Amino acid sequence: MDGRRLVQTVMEGLEPPRPPLHVESDDKLLEASFSDALGVGARVAEWRNFFESGGPFRRRDDEKLSEWVDRVKACLYEWPDAADAALEAVEVFLKKVEGLSEGKFLILKVLGPTETAEGFFAPSRSGRGVELQQILHRFGFGAFYALNSAEALKIYGMISRVILEVVKAGSELQQVDAVRVADDAATYSGPVYSRSFYEEAYYPWHEQFVKECKKKGKYALLHCDGDIRLNGLIEKLADLYDGLHPLDLRPKSTVEEALKWVEEVASTRRLAGEAVFFTGVPVELVFNDSLSVEEFLKVPRKLLEAHGNKFLVVATTHSEYPSRSYGERLPRGKIERLYALIHAFKRAS
Repeated sequence: MDGRRLVQTVMEGLEPPRPPLHVESDDKLLEASFSDALGVGARVAEWRNFFESGGPFRRRDDEKLSEWVDRVKACLYEWPDAADAALEAVEVFLKKVEGLSEGKFLILKVLGPTETAEGFFAPSRSGRGVELQQILHRFGFGAFYALNSAEALKIYGMISRVILEVVKAGSELQQVDAVRVADDAATYSGPVYSRSFYEEAYYPWHEQFVKECKKKGKYALLHCDGDIRLNGLIEKLADLYDGLHPLDLRPKSTVEEALKWVEEVASTRRLAGEAVFFTGVPVELVFNDSLSVEEFLKVPRKLLEAHGNKFLVVATTHSEYPSRSYGERLPRGKIERLYALIHAFKRAS
């Protein structure tokens, strides 16, 4: 059974002969080599760069709060043509997957409207963020929504319309199996926005994204960091989406923390119905240079033991750190042993 069919088996609610594996990486050749699934982004390139260069709606230096709130207007930004932006994003996606997707469960990844909106309000990256090439969430959009919800919703709607076209275009590609929307809306403390935001913006637009996926016979997946168990968030998301990633419910930078984490992931199954969990391999442990391969493997082993391999794709929580590489000996060794562990898995009779 090839990787594509293996993941499809899990998505259909059946127990696979072994758990599928997805090692996400910016190196797509490596990802395809180790994974049953392949995830590649379809991006509105200009918007992604806001996290580096600063967004058009960011608060200026020494600008008074009232001046910022009054200045920011959706109509003052030159919005791209949604169809053109979607076409360009999909063309780049197709080039990236060329020659790599045969036999793989192919996931088209899209940055969602909430993360994108935060990019519109993000300051330019500086200091340690530049060195590590990190995307930092400052929640500027969240602050603006609290101060001027009407204008914030206009901006959110304009962003969402473009993303919806990307989702539509991606869902029409025959080789694509699933669309994954990455839209962080929580931290380890739970949901970070007000209940009204989820009700009037987040949920309605995600319902439209899922509708377009299903209309074309594609699975709909969501990447959302943080503890999504609070305020009924996971129940709502699991009801919408076929799969959830990465179930980032608590810190897991040590093996001890990670073992507690996988127990909580397993217990969260009762809240998520039949939504498939894509999780189990904390990237912070992969790139922990003081952690041996054997210690690292305790975590995915524990997840399989506590959760079982039904409704589960064993997956890294994120791609590698921008300043790190799977070409390094120890991280590579951990992934190679993880691959061997998964492929040697024997389903309990």
